Amino acid sequence: MSITITDFGLTSKGQAAKLYTITNQNGCQAQFTDYGAIWVNVKLPGAGNTVDMMQHYDTVAEYEKGKGHRGSPIGRVSSYIVGSGPSFALNDHTYYLPAAGRVNGQDFNLHSGPDYYDQRMYQAQPDEEEDSVSFSLFSPHMDQGYPGNLSLTVTYRLTDDNMVQIRYQAVSDRDTLFNMTNHAYFNLNGQGTVWKHRLWVDSTRRTETADGVPTGRILPVAGTGFDYTTERSVEHPLDDNWCKEPYHCLEKPRARCTGDQTGIALEVHTDLPGLLIYTSPDTPGAWDGAMQNAICFESQFYTNAVNLDNPEFEKPVLKADTLFQTETWYHFII
Repeated sequence: MSITITDFGLTSKGQAAKLYTITNQNGCQAQFTDYGAIWVNVKLPGAGNTVDMMQHYDTVAEYEKGKGHRGSPIGRVSSYIVGSGPSFALNDHTYYLPAAGRVNGQDFNLHSGPDYYDQRMYQAQPDEEEDSVSFSLFSPHMDQGYPGNLSLTVTYRLTDDNMVQIRYQAVSDRDTLFNMTNHAYFNLNGQGTVWKHRLWVDSTRRTETADGVPTGRILPVAGTGFDYTTERSVEHPLDDNWCKEPYHCLEKPRARCTGDQTGIALEVHTDLPGLLIYTSPDTPGAWDGAMQNAICFESQFYTNAVNLDNPEFEKPVLKADTLFQTETWYHFII
């Protein structure tokens, strides 16, 4: 196992970004940058060639200009917070966030923007003994509208069986919200569409949504187009959250996706309650014109849980002076 560090270009502010490449004994490579703590790519050795599994950019300047949060850790809170303002209540205080738009007559904030975590420089710490790179960020009180001085570390580790393990750690000096995910876009054929990828999801329930935002209800997937308990092709665009089963643990895969051309499979493990599966647009010119069709597996607490009353929607509250840790694993099987 080895870790190499190369230049990744300059940001618009003149900051020098680095690219960290971890290579295991099989020739699998995983790449990350200290700009945004972004997971840039994973490359798997194939039959006479190397297959890029992720949609990515080649320079930090492209990441600054690009759309879609490719490979980005999203925080403090991923996905939507919906409510008047938009807002959320914590400890009898209402906090207001920047509005990205309106849905169902309510304002929403998306991915804690516009001052996204993936547009900041992180402190990097490679560890050759653990075969990992850790990226740390300090987020001050009321950053993005959230209370508490937050210290955050995102650690990426590559194992010898081609698994990228992500560990999120955070501590705050006040109660706050914390619900990070990674927005990696995978195409297990390396290019083309994912509509013939085979998908299996080990979940019998999903959170109901209206215009992409959970209503607070949980519905069975049986008899619907969301039932992937038996492996089948991805048949339509997805932007939906599947629920954790009582028997799930980090060591048990929650979903598996297989490229129809390469036969390469990706198994996703997480200890978080939800797994949001999202397919990117395949319309020519969508976003920045460079994005090919791909699929995301975003581990998270259920979207907008802080504003919903259903007790199954665990609220992503990080208590003051308490270390929070969660892991999500992406296992590539050749």
